[in-house]
Amino acid sequence: MPLLRLLKGDNGTREFKYKRQKKHPDGSSYHTLKQSLKASLGTGYIIRESVKLPEGEDLNEWIAMNTVELYKTMNMCYGILSEFCTESTCPQMTAGAKVTYYWAESKKDKPVSLPAPDYIEHLILWVSEQLDNPDIFPVSSAFGKQFLPTVKKILSRMFRVYAHIFHSHWEKVKALGAEAHINTCFKHFYFFVSEFELVEEKDLQPLQPLIDKLN
Repeated sequence: MPLLRLLKGDNGTREFKYKRQKKHPDGSSYHTLKQSLKASLGTGYIIRESVKLPEGEDLNEWIAMNTVELYKTMNMCYGILSEFCTESTCPQMTAGAKVTYYWAESKKDKPVSLPAPDYIEHLILWVSEQLDNPDIFPVSSAFGKQFLPTVKKILSRMFRVYAHIFHSHWEKVKALGAEAHINTCFKHFYFFVSEFELVEEKDLQPLQPLIDKLN
C-alpha cells in the first residue's frame, strides 16, 4: 500500500499526507518546539527570527520538526491550485522559460521529463517515504548520518514546487486571493533553509528576484 494518500478537503482542494503520523506526547521536546514555532508564527513574530534555533534545543530535532511542518504547508499551498495544474496547462515541470526540472528517484535513475502534476506527485510521494522512514526521521532514537543529507535533498526538491507555483500559477493564486498565504509560507521556507544553509544558492536561482526582496 502506498504511503501517499490523496485527500479532498471541504473546500475541494487536494492535500497530500504521509501515512504514518509520528506521535510525540505533550511535554516532549518535539511537542514543545512545535508549539513554540506555531506561537511565533501565529502572533506576527518576524519570521526570520522565528526559524532560529531556540536556546538549549537540539539542532537536528529543530530541523526535523520544521521540515515536517514545511512539507505540510507546501502541500497546502499546492492543494489550493492543484486543479489548475494539469498535463495540458503544465506539460513539463518548469520554473520560468529557462528552468525545467527532470525527475529521478535516485542518482542511479535516468532523469525523465514529466508533466508538472505528475512530477509533483512523485516528489510528494518521495518526501513522504523519507519522512516515514524511522532510520532518517527517528521518533525516539538518535539521528543518523543520513539525516542532514536527506533533509537537504527534501528541501531542495520542495523548493521546486514553490518555484513552479510562482512562475506558472501566480495569476491564478492572485485570482483566488491566496497570495498573502503563499507568500507567508514561502517566507517561512526560505528563511529556514537560509538560516541553516540547507539549500544551495544555485538551486534557489529560479526565485532569486523574489528572494532579493525578502533580504
